[in-house]
Amino acid sequence: MGEEWEIVAFPVILPWRKEFWTLPLYFHHLQVGVAPDWPDKLPYQHLPMPPEAEGPIRDLKYFQRGELRQWQAFQDYRREQEEREDDLIQAIRQSKTVAPPAPHSTADAWSLVWQLEKMLADQEARMSQVDRSQEWLAEILAPEPWEERLQFGPVPGVDEMVDPELARLRYHLWRRVMAPYLQGDWSPLLLSRSSRSIFLTLKGWPEWTGLQTVQVALPGCRSEEEWTRVRETAGLGSRLAKFRELLSQGLAGIENSEKVPVLSRELQDFVKEYLLPHWPLAPVWNWHLEIWGPGGEEEEETVPVLCWAEAGGGVLPG
Repeated sequence: MGEEWEIVAFPVILPWRKEFWTLPLYFHHLQVGVAPDWPDKLPYQHLPMPPEAEGPIRDLKYFQRGELRQWQAFQDYRREQEEREDDLIQAIRQSKTVAPPAPHSTADAWSLVWQLEKMLADQEARMSQVDRSQEWLAEILAPEPWEERLQFGPVPGVDEMVDPELARLRYHLWRRVMAPYLQGDWSPLLLSRSSRSIFLTLKGWPEWTGLQTVQVALPGCRSEEEWTRVRETAGLGSRLAKFRELLSQGLAGIENSEKVPVLSRELQDFVKEYLLPHWPLAPVWNWHLEIWGPGGEEEEETVPVLCWAEAGGGVLPG
């Protein structure tokens, strides 16, 4: 029996979502980066925020009551964010590669990670709002549509396209910051709306269409009360530990294409025969986990990848 693999969350910044109550059931020792507003009861230790993240909070305390007008402050904030995003993107495009770590560069890298991830989290939040607005508009216009909208064919395997240069930068910065946890056998766990697109973009077309994948529907929970009930169910803890053991064995063997169907069947049978009959919650809410096999010589292709297939679906993304 081999050791459990180290599972490391991607990206670095993961704002809290209620679906994350499922994480400690299957990934008890998950390593996460900045995790704003996560419940204290979860058994995870995350990285502290860099000083830049707390700068605006410290600045506001010097204003006297009545000095800030909300609308003007909001306009100034939006203008500043747009200028900062433009400057950051321009700097990224001018640098084709990420320089190797220099002595005493950890703080600078961490600062850049925070700026980049915060900027992209804001962008994803705006995308989510646009998506929701389009759904509302479709409902309003549904009885009498004014005109036919152009339909663009989807790209197989990718719901949202991302900038390849920006995807590679996010990956390398994640590797830089999370390096202490990327020792021995490890695998990234993709948990944000754009994570799937980032990794598929890094693999490139048409390589992503040949991924060896295993899919399994895991019963999950979405509240502290449900999480507590699952943890306190007699015998379920040992079964979850057995699942983690099977998962580690699968990650070690998924590179062999002949073992992929066997792994898929073993995981699905285990969930069906040993987890679901003892699951204390009804109806069952499923967490759809995908395991991607490695399939290339590039740095980001040499390890298997875990992916929550519905990350960010229907919620404000992180």
